[in-house]
Order: sequence, then C-alpha cells, then structure tokens
Amino acid sequence: MKPRFRFLCLFALGVSLHLRAQLPPEAHISGTTNVPSITRYRDTPTGPALDFTLSGKDWNRLTEREVLVTPFELKSYHGGQSGQVQFIVQGPESHIDIVSNTAWDAGYMELFTPATNLFTNLFVQGQGFFFTQADHLLIISNRTETRVLRALLRTSMMGQPQSNAPVNSGEILKIFSRTCRFSYLSNHVDYAGGVHVLDPQMDLTSQTMSVQFTSNSAIQTILAIGNVVITTTNKGRATGQTAFYYITNGSEITDLSGDATWQNGDQRAIARKFTYDSTRHLLTAAGHVRVWWPNAAPTPDQRRTGAPPRADDTGVRELFADFATLQFPPTNGPLESMVATGNVIIVNQADATRATADQALYTRANDLFELTGNPVWWNDQMEVKGTVLIAQLTNKIYHARGQARLKLNTSAAGPANTQTPSGRSTNQWLIITSADLDYQTNLAVFRRNVQASLLENGALRDTLACDLLNVELVSNQVAAAVAIGNVRGQTAPGKTGVVKTIVCDILTAHRSPATGLMKDVRAESNVVIRVFGSTLAAPSNTMSAVVVTARFSSVTNQIEEAVAEQNVVFDQVKSAQTLHATGRRAVYAAASDQIKLTGQPFAITDKYIVSDADYLIWQSKTNRFGGGGPYKINLIKSPAHPPSP
Repeated sequence: MKPRFRFLCLFALGVSLHLRAQLPPEAHISGTTNVPSITRYRDTPTGPALDFTLSGKDWNRLTEREVLVTPFELKSYHGGQSGQVQFIVQGPESHIDIVSNTAWDAGYMELFTPATNLFTNLFVQGQGFFFTQADHLLIISNRTETRVLRALLRTSMMGQPQSNAPVNSGEILKIFSRTCRFSYLSNHVDYAGGVHVLDPQMDLTSQTMSVQFTSNSAIQTILAIGNVVITTTNKGRATGQTAFYYITNGSEITDLSGDATWQNGDQRAIARKFTYDSTRHLLTAAGHVRVWWPNAAPTPDQRRTGAPPRADDTGVRELFADFATLQFPPTNGPLESMVATGNVIIVNQADATRATADQALYTRANDLFELTGNPVWWNDQMEVKGTVLIAQLTNKIYHARGQARLKLNTSAAGPANTQTPSGRSTNQWLIITSADLDYQTNLAVFRRNVQASLLENGALRDTLACDLLNVELVSNQVAAAVAIGNVRGQTAPGKTGVVKTIVCDILTAHRSPATGLMKDVRAESNVVIRVFGSTLAAPSNTMSAVVVTARFSSVTNQIEEAVAEQNVVFDQVKSAQTLHATGRRAVYAAASDQIKLTGQPFAITDKYIVSDADYLIWQSKTNRFGGGGPYKINLIKSPAHPPSP
C-alpha cells in the first residue's frame, strides 16, 4: 500500500464520521428493516461523481443531539463509479453528536480495502474511537492494529536491501499499539503505548511512534520514541531512545540516537547516534563510537546462508573514534569498509597490537587499514610511525609512507633486564627512521635517508646510516641486516673512550635471534674502518679494503677472526709514532691478538721498512712486526741533530 493510499484511507474514515455528525433528524428510523443511507457526491468537470455512501440498519435518536447508528458502514468509491469500491469502514455501532460534530463508541471498528481480503491489502482495527470535526482528529483508544500489504510499500522503515527480485505478495506489515491518533488535516498519525511494528524482514518496538505525511500524502518522516528496539533479518539488532526516519535527496535515512547500539553476531557498534542510509547501505556513528568485528573471514556456509559473522580463536578487532561510517553490502554479509575520524584507537586481539591516528580507513576486500594524522601502530615488541600507515592484517604486511620510524625490541629472549653471556643487559631497542618502510612478518625494508640507532638501557650504543636497509626478522627479532649505499656506521665511546666507525657501499650482518649476539659482519666495496680515542693522545687506527669479514664469538660476542681482502691498507698513529702497512689480504686472530698480512706485504714505521716477505705478522699492541720467508728490513736513520752553539 503506498503511503498516499494509506493516508487517504485514514482520512476517509474521519470524513465518514463527519458525515454521521451531520445526520439530519428526519433520517431517524427505528424498528424497521429498511436500511437508510446517506450518499454524497463531489463536483467534477464532467458533473457530480459518487464519493461516499454511509448506511446503517437502525438509526436511533437518543437525545436531541445524539444519534446511535447500528451497525454502520461507509464505502468510498474510485472514479465516481458505484462498482469501484475504494475502501470500507464498518463497526457494530457509532454515536453521533449532531451539535458538536463528534462521533464515538467504545466498541469495535475496522477499516479495510475490498481488493482481496482483510489480511492482504489494508486493514485497520481497534476497540473504541472518538472523532471531532473541529480538530480534524480521529482517536482509536484501545488495541489498535494496522495491517498493510508490504508489496505496496515503497520500502520498510529500516531500509532492507532494494533489488529487482519479486516481492512475496502475501507479506504483511503490522503495527500494534494501545492507542493511535489521526490528524488528517495536518497529515499526522501518532501511535502510543507498546508500539510494535512487525515486518517479514524487521521487528520494531517503542513507546510511541509518529508518522508525518507530505501535502500529497507521501510519507515524510517517522519518529519512534522511548526504548526503541529494531531487529532485522540477517542485519542484527539496534537499540536507542529515538529512531527518526526521513527521505532526503532520494535516500531513505534512519537516525537512531540516545546511547545507540547495534549488534549482528560478533559485529557490534555503540555510539551516541547512528544514521543509517538504507539506499546506500551506510551506517554513520557519531559520539563515543566503538566498533567490534571478527578477525575471522566469513566461512562459505556463512556467505551462503547469510548467517551473522562470528569470531574464532583469533578474537575481534575493536575501534574507538569520535565519528565512523560503516559500509555494508547490498545483501547479507559483514561490513565492507569503514572510515573513522577523531581520536581513533584500534585494538586487535589476534596479535595484541594497538594503533592510534586521527583518521582510519578500513576495507574488508583486502583486510586493509590506512591510518593518517599522527598514526602509531605498536605492540610490546615494536612501534611503527609514519605520515601514513597501511596495514594488511590478514597477510601481516605493514607500510609506512613519509617520516617512517620503527622501534624494535632487540633484547635477547627471556625476562627483561636479564644479562647476556657477555654481561650486557638484554634491554635493547633498535630505532630506524627512513622516508618509507615496508614491514612484514620476517622482513623490514627501509628506503631513503635511513638512520638506525641501537639503544641499551636507554643509552645510545651504535648508529648506522645508508640509502637502503633490509632487516630480516625471526619472531620479531633481528636475524640479519643488509645496508646498501653510502653506508656509515659508528659505535658509542666504550669504557676507555674508544670509538669505531665504518664506511662502505654494502654492509651485511647476521645475529642470533635467540641470544641477541652477533654472528658475523661483511663490509663490501670502498671499506674504511677507523678506531680512535676521545683524546688527541689516544691511538688511531685506520684500515681500508675492498671486502672485510668479521666473525664473532658465540660466548663473548667479541670478534674472533676478521679477514680483509684486496687492496688492504693499515695506518696507525700511536704514541707519536706512525705505521703504514699494505697487502692483498689480512687476517686478524683474536686468540693471538695479531694480524697476518699476505700478498706482497709491506710495512713502514718511523724506524724501519719491511718488504719482500712471504707474510708479515703485526702485533698491534707492541707495534712490532715479524716476517716469514726472505724479506728486507731497511732502517730509517733519524736526521742529525744540529751542533750545539
């Protein structure tokens, strides 16, 4: 039944009562089987047309102004033709006050269309009614029920999915309430007391409900107030204090406010206010928004049956925000996308991660979040920042675009602040910044302007800069790292103030995720390593080569062996003495604390030159050389002292 037709039916009921109020005294017939009636015509361009007929079996004047009609019937006609009945109003009796133009009765009354039967088109019934012409008001006082053929409605109030599928012609929408008031002049209907709307796809309850029609009798607004509960098939259950339905710009909108809640399976949302656009299937939440939805994707059976989404062992995600818009599919299924703004917080039970941002965009198709506005993503082992953070949750792939920053706990496995075999605390954090970051379960890639810092107990220990950095992870622990392009590394001053630096084109390091200890380091191309102190008198050592490889002790985490290859050059300044040595290969052995030079080794100090040896052994602490095979030693004479005056 179209909204216009429904209102005309209600309007006609009021007109029929008005006609009874105008009953002339001579219409009174008592104790006869004749059926008196009143017929009204309306003027048309082609002449009078049949409008209404009002009839009753007995017309009894009770007082000078009151008439009782038993039973009564009103018929309204289409097109002025007697064979085209539009609707019928019936009741056992009706009282009419011919002075005040009012009508009433405590008994039963009903209005229906004769198109099919009482239950498949339009049917209104109730117990007791009152009509007043002065206020253009009809009141049904008890046990009101309205039945409407749903196929004739434009849509249900809660906007079920619109489609071209055929509608079941037998589906009926029912509205129950204790009382209802029809103001046909202002196009307004009020239901009060235990309002209950039953629809094949929806169930609504509230304390009151008001329907406002436009001037052409189309539905303009519907307002439900007081403990509103809306349950829809495969769309869940929504509650609030007020539900307001209206049509704007071709879209049907329902506002649900006053501690609004919604739940469908393990999908839930709460907010101060919901706005649902049934045309576009959009749910907008405003004010203290919280949304829950399962980590698990819908099963094939859930997709087939339209069953509500359910969580599995991975739990749910929870979102907090000031404002959020949820996009649902045209048919049954989980939310497709969501946009949240204002103080956004996201919590994921699957991996105990959290995120904050000013805005979050979520899409179900690839299970992706995009966070902007000071976004941060973290758990107890790491923290990621950037201008934009993108997280593909199913694949556990994360991207940071612009001012990317990763903070990673590189402490050895075990309780916090325990000691490694080398005696160092396990409380270590690696902080890496770059222009962009791509991170997944076992690999993090940093691009452009890479700066890495290792902190131990809050103090800076090592730094590294490069153009590109690849970090391999095992259980969020660094297992390997490859730095490429303009690599520059430096350690913090040790206990004796010694600082170590390295410059190269490629630097590769391997580390034990279980112990947190280094395994090996390999530097390639244009390698320069320096070791120097914090004072001018401190020794200074410089080594350059094409390739340098170092292997570390699994117990002490100190270098056990180091190998330099191709164009090896050593320079040392110690106690005002200098040393310069070259060779094609150099091997350092920590056990003997000496360096073996091979491949045309050559060395020069302030006192001598060593050359033409098969190999040279350099003891760096004593600054002494030994050779193997035939070799030459040339002494360097000190310049003669000038004579005394």
